[in-house]
Amino acid sequence: MRRLGIRFAGRLLAPLTLVATFGCGDLDIVNNNAPTLETLTSAPTRAILARAATGLFFQTYNDVATEVGVYALYGREGFNLNGTDPRETQEQFRGPPDPTGRHSANWIGPYQAVRSANTYLEALPKATGMTAAEVRASQGFARTVKAWMLHRVAVRTGIMGIPLNTDQALGAEPAPFVSFETALTTAVALMDSAYADLLAGGAAFPFSIPPGYSGFGTPATYATFNRALAAKMQVHRATFVNCTACWTAASTAIGQSFVTSAGLPGSLATGVYYAYSTAAGEPTNPISEPIAAQRYWIHQSILSGAQSSGGVADLRLTNKVLAAGRTLNLNDLIGTHKPVMYNSVTDPTVANLSASIPWMTNEELLLLRSEIRWNTNNRQGAIDDINLVRANAGGLAATALGAGGSTADFVTELLYNRTYSLMWTQGTRWIDARRYGRTSSLPIDRPGDIIYPNMIIPSAECDARRLPTPCTPLSQ
Repeated sequence: MRRLGIRFAGRLLAPLTLVATFGCGDLDIVNNNAPTLETLTSAPTRAILARAATGLFFQTYNDVATEVGVYALYGREGFNLNGTDPRETQEQFRGPPDPTGRHSANWIGPYQAVRSANTYLEALPKATGMTAAEVRASQGFARTVKAWMLHRVAVRTGIMGIPLNTDQALGAEPAPFVSFETALTTAVALMDSAYADLLAGGAAFPFSIPPGYSGFGTPATYATFNRALAAKMQVHRATFVNCTACWTAASTAIGQSFVTSAGLPGSLATGVYYAYSTAAGEPTNPISEPIAAQRYWIHQSILSGAQSSGGVADLRLTNKVLAAGRTLNLNDLIGTHKPVMYNSVTDPTVANLSASIPWMTNEELLLLRSEIRWNTNNRQGAIDDINLVRANAGGLAATALGAGGSTADFVTELLYNRTYSLMWTQGTRWIDARRYGRTSSLPIDRPGDIIYPNMIIPSAECDARRLPTPCTPLSQ
């Protein structure tokens, strides 16, 4: 159990996942490697709950790979030119979106994590062998995971809304859909309640902390990660649904996070990561691949759009992208360079399946703080933060934009830096274009291609509500 039991996590919460995934039928599946649902909720011990927490850590990985890869296509960060599936160059670029296929992705995984978090939270008040502070710390952890998963699904689906009350009894009517604004508001309120739990959580968690959380392994330090996520969620509320008051809430949250201007450039990488490994039973990095592989390619606009200083291109491009030594044209989508930010440090042509993917880092927080400062009457502070990232991550000169510049010009500068700082980590280019109404600025490679405004509702959700597919439950 070198990596704190993560390898068993997929089996650990299997009974909970099955309950979340299916609506009826006999689910009496014996799992000798995991506590049963009844044991977890009726007589949970400290040891059983520690194993359940490990499983919940594992479920934070749900759909991360798909989110990175699919959103990269939608936002034109790159292409998938493997050639084994025509959807990768046709349907995913021009539609119509299939609610039974890839356009229904990034849905079940987060909801499985939400259901498991709900079951874990139900069990905690009944725990034996745990102090009151340990229960609060555990609640803070689980509520943080649940809040973030709900937020991810809300951003995925946008104005089409999502269901929130997922703990419906078997045989009950499916949970109603709520609006995008309600979903974002509910998720951030849950994140705030998690923060209160963490502050009352004592000195240590009653479970092991897996890799990827170095420096964030106590309730107090994990709370700064919680505040980093909360700041991002509030910024999304401010921009997606025009919540003006959310800028002040975002400012408070980021001030309680781990954002820092000290220790640069090294501190840019400080943060929480999805840690991967080639050990048996553990997840491997889903993006990393050798230079000879045909799958992932960088979009030409990323190559041509990079700025330079003194003839030296933005280091966030040159450190993350490598010429493939060949040109691949598949259905008029052209690749010449590949993403190698997760490849071997010593030889970027070689895959590194143990490379971590950032979840939240100080580099992103500095850019979030810049965005928040601009919108809370600290424009010079906003410019200062952008310049910190430009210099320390990109090797670039200071931006020509000053504190007296227009908001439109600031957004252009901000989104440039977010694209290159966060490329191939979370679909930043697509999400940012959507929240600032700039999807029309994303490149169109062929006549008939489109930029999707959101992902659609999976057909199973339509079927459960007796709606024709594709459906829009909020309006039907």
